Amino acid sequence: MREFTGRVAVVTGAGRGIGLALVGAMVQRGMRVVLSDVEAARPVEAAESMRDGGAEVVGAVCDVREPDRVDALATETLERFGRVDLLCNNAGVVAGGKAWEISLDDWHRVLAVNLWGAIHGLRSFVPRLLENPGGGHVVNVASMAAVVPWPAIAPYNVSKHGLLALSETLLGDLRAAGSTVGVSVVMPGRVATGIGLPSGAPAPDFDDQAEPGILRAETVAEQIMAAVEEDRLYVFTQPDRLESVQARFDRILNKRGASSP
Repeated sequence: MREFTGRVAVVTGAGRGIGLALVGAMVQRGMRVVLSDVEAARPVEAAESMRDGGAEVVGAVCDVREPDRVDALATETLERFGRVDLLCNNAGVVAGGKAWEISLDDWHRVLAVNLWGAIHGLRSFVPRLLENPGGGHVVNVASMAAVVPWPAIAPYNVSKHGLLALSETLLGDLRAAGSTVGVSVVMPGRVATGIGLPSGAPAPDFDDQAEPGILRAETVAEQIMAAVEEDRLYVFTQPDRLESVQARFDRILNKRGASSP
C-alpha cells in the first residue's frame, strides 16, 4: 500500500500499547481510522483525544471473541467511511503458568482473543478488501513467541504460532485467488505495552535508550507501517533476536530436543 492519505483502517485492541500507537501512526499519514477495543471507555476517550487534533478517528467497542460483533464492526466501518483498506488484528492477551496447570478458562480466553479474534477479523473484513479496486492490507500482530516459544506462557505461544501460520496461509490463498491484498505478520520482542496488566491499568513508559532491548510502541508502529508500504510479509521488530530464531530452527532440522530460550 503505497498511498495512505484518505484510506480507511481498522485496528483492534487499540485502547493502548501497539494498537494505540498504530492509530497515531496512521493518523499522521492522513488515514481515517476506526479505533476498537474491548474496554468500553478506552476507544471513545482515545478517539476523542485524537479528534481534538483534527484526526478523523471513530471509537468502537468490540470484543473480537464474538464473530457477530466483528461483523458489526465491519458494517459500521463501511457505513461511516464507505470503504476499508487496512485491517490490523492487534488484540491480544496472555496467561501464565505450567502448561498442564493453566486453567481451561485461561486457555480458551487466550486462544479466543489472540487466534480466533484474528480469524473473525479475516472473515469479516477480507471480503471487503477484495472488493477494493486498489486492494488493501491485513496486519496480524503476533510475537517473537510465534517463532521462539517461551516457558510458562503455553496458550500465548500456541496462539501466536497459529497466527503466523494463518498469516502465511492467508497470503497464499489471496495470491491463488489473483488478489493483490497484502499481508504482514509482526513478531515483536519486548515492547512497552500493557499486555498482561489488569484491565484499566496504564501501560508502562519505557525509553528506548534507557531500557536496552525494550522498544516503545511508537517505534513498533512505524516499523509496521513501513512493512505495509513495502508489502512485506514478515516484520521482526528486533533484528538482533533473529539468532534465537535461527537456533530454534537449527534444533528442529537437526532433530535435537528443545532447550530453554
